Amino acid sequence: MVRNMATSGEMVAAIADLFDVNAVTVESIDRSLSAAGLRRKGGRGRSALHMTGSDIVSLTFALILGTGMKDAPEKVGKVSRMPRLHASVQWRPDPETPLFALAEQVEQYQEYPAATAGLGVFPGGAALAAAGTLGEGVAALVDTMAAGEFRSLDDVALNLQMSSVGPSARLAYATRAGVLRVHYETTGPEAERPVFERRFKLDESLLRRLAGIIATR
Repeated sequence: MVRNMATSGEMVAAIADLFDVNAVTVESIDRSLSAAGLRRKGGRGRSALHMTGSDIVSLTFALILGTGMKDAPEKVGKVSRMPRLHASVQWRPDPETPLFALAEQVEQYQEYPAATAGLGVFPGGAALAAAGTLGEGVAALVDTMAAGEFRSLDDVALNLQMSSVGPSARLAYATRAGVLRVHYETTGPEAERPVFERRFKLDESLLRRLAGIIATR
């Protein structure tokens, strides 16, 4: 199936519309991310670079975090580069529990290491579990959606909870077969402990819209 991939200009315009932010503001943030190596640089016209999950995820993080042009590279960099601590799978959850609830609830089923589990029931799950950072993991999911590998988003639920402490994040990816959970956290001397914690959330609806921006049928 042929798909028309978005250029950086098209991505900026679509993200500005999605978050209801002035396009000039989004463009300035996008330029600062590009200059810092957090978004790939490309040409113009027919040689313009087509955007992928990693490009749109960086820009999305900037809008979710409420950053401006000057502080976007530092803040987005810290969130995107959060290292994966571990990934696990919980098989055969309660079939009567709604998927969104499975993704949100505290872990209560036996966990198995994702590295030794068959992840074929999670579209993009193998790439997500193998990704070394949060940015790479979320980008892998967006690219999988953009490639049309999700049969139906009614069959999955994604819940990404991020915290400014660390920063840290927990991503839960639920299907009827089980729940894939990935924990990310910055530790050691680079970890931050702000006086006031801030929390941020993404779900499958937002990721689907991001995928729709970078690739259309």
